[in-house]
Amino acid sequence: MRRTLSPYPVPENQYFERVLRHDPNSLTQLIAATSAGLPPVRDLGSKGLGLYTPGALLDAAWVSLARGRDGRPPATSADLLEILDLYLALDDPVTRDPEGMERWTGYLQRTAHHQGPWQDDAYAQLSRSIAMLDQTPYPDDADNPLEVILPGWDQELLGCSLADYLGIAQLVWACATDQPNPRRRGRFALDWYPVEDYDQFDGLRSPAQVKAVLNRHFVTTKNRLRAAFPADSDPLVRRYTHNPLRSRPLVGGVPGGYLVPVPAAVLGKATPLGLYYTGGDNRSVWGNGFTNDLGKLFERYVGRQLDLLPDAEIHPEILVEISKKENTKTIDFFVVFPDLVLLVEVKSFRPSERLRLGGPDFTTLLANQFEKPFKQINKSVRLLRDGGHQELAGIPADRPMLGMVVTMEPFHQINTPAHRVALPATEIPVMVTSIGELEDAVTITGTSLADLLRAAYDAEVVYLRQQFPRYEFLEHNAVLEQGWSAIPFARPRRPRAQDDRVAESGSTG
Repeated sequence: MRRTLSPYPVPENQYFERVLRHDPNSLTQLIAATSAGLPPVRDLGSKGLGLYTPGALLDAAWVSLARGRDGRPPATSADLLEILDLYLALDDPVTRDPEGMERWTGYLQRTAHHQGPWQDDAYAQLSRSIAMLDQTPYPDDADNPLEVILPGWDQELLGCSLADYLGIAQLVWACATDQPNPRRRGRFALDWYPVEDYDQFDGLRSPAQVKAVLNRHFVTTKNRLRAAFPADSDPLVRRYTHNPLRSRPLVGGVPGGYLVPVPAAVLGKATPLGLYYTGGDNRSVWGNGFTNDLGKLFERYVGRQLDLLPDAEIHPEILVEISKKENTKTIDFFVVFPDLVLLVEVKSFRPSERLRLGGPDFTTLLANQFEKPFKQINKSVRLLRDGGHQELAGIPADRPMLGMVVTMEPFHQINTPAHRVALPATEIPVMVTSIGELEDAVTITGTSLADLLRAAYDAEVVYLRQQFPRYEFLEHNAVLEQGWSAIPFARPRRPRAQDDRVAESGSTG
């Protein structure tokens, strides 16, 4: 096993002292340039770069910008390596917890939820944002109408179209990571992108318009970071809590344009989770209305994914009459295969910070969060088995049944035995699956998804993806491809309009 420069565990104040030894401008510029040249997170370990995780780099940048002092010695690559080594060795509640399984399940909760988001596929995340929020139909006469995600919502919330917002994130990321000039890596300046190429956006036509969106949503300053730095945080878990550079990943007020400490964080702003926080901030006029609407659209988006299955009939939620005075709703979707019925319940919630920190009560929090969807599956199973409900006549009750709860964000480790014992009992086997796994699973080819599901449940896998190597899949998910094709710089480059060319040349024709 690799030895750290300082024996584990390292107290947080020692790590702080090492970061603050250097001028923040020097250290954060080094962090940005280093991060911009790294391979994907999944390849870091195989290339001997396991210390250079986005979370570690972003934390060092935050500490330096928020608490550092100008004029101190500059940082070298060797200094950064030592800082990241200390970060890896930081003390953790696991050193205080009593011996036993719960000690390590809590630790795995923290590390998985801290590192997992950095490994999400950017193509799927960005495609999902526009496929769900712009391309998923929602009828005007729905029983539960949308409140705020209505025509023009993106202009009001974001200051531009959703497609252009995603395009800005991609543009900043590309400029920060693909600069042939090493001095520009980890930076972004508006004058690096030619004005004549702005016709690739849908509505943005000038650097000033892009700058307005950046300042509104992407840019922070040293003063803001200082104000956001917690004065009394728990030194054992501070690094697992929210880093404000995730919410605003560009740093303004520095020479040479914006500093981009970790370019991957820029793409995170345009994911469904990034948009969830942008629109769901309770201090805004959107508040719960946005998150509620996101949940409604997410349910219909899951239905679009299920519709890609060639050998299954999809039946959406059914209202069942229990008596003349009582009606009840089933789970969100019945997926009827020739030899299996899959009961799907959709939930747009994500793990709370308390749950992600893996404290002593996290299993209770987990059980409370999943109590309702598990009960909904149980209720639907009983309705099918009871028979006599005309509304359910199209759902066969004589086939094996499996259950699935689809969540917008992953709940890491939830399908392990250590976690499942804390969850409500179910009458059929139930697996919790993230939307990312489902998007891949519905592209299975050469066999039925029902076969994969049976094998996954029999093997008691932690993640559905663990079964994927045994099967073949289509190269692309059609719903995600449609979303991707709507994003500037991702879609094929559009020919420039004739009137734009004439205007630039100064000719009147």
